[in-house]
Amino acid sequence: MLARFRRARAGPAQTRTPICVGENLYLRWGFRELLERGAVDVIEPDVPKCGVLAEAKKIANLAEMHYAPFAPHLVSTPLGTMATAHQCGAIPNFLGQGWHALEEREVWDSYVHAPDGSGSIVKDGYITLADTPGIGVELDMDGVRAHAVPGYGIFG
Repeated sequence: MLARFRRARAGPAQTRTPICVGENLYLRWGFRELLERGAVDVIEPDVPKCGVLAEAKKIANLAEMHYAPFAPHLVSTPLGTMATAHQCGAIPNFLGQGWHALEEREVWDSYVHAPDGSGSIVKDGYITLADTPGIGVELDMDGVRAHAVPGYGIFG
């Protein structure tokens, strides 16, 4: 799949291995020079860290102008994961979405009600996007409260 995005780098290639960058870059300006120099094959912004959904879309647009695919890194809740998945569904240069449910998958899954009632929004490595209003999941407040960190509350 990466082959359809492949482009010549600006300068001598030092490796045949595709270079994926961005987990610790911020805002579109953090990606601009890498893309302009052709120093990266795939951009991987961390959506919550790069400026959230609006800025991630701007970064994807910038990457598209440089023929680079967008493959966001994501360490988030099921709400953030589903919101990012919906956004990726509208990005022409989307390649794949990283996903990390930490080591406690049952806890992660307990935060929302999956639309099909199965218990998880991720099935066999895929997320199915809802075609109804909203992001396709409902917050399960019992699950959120059950795993809240003592002394921090559940919403800041």
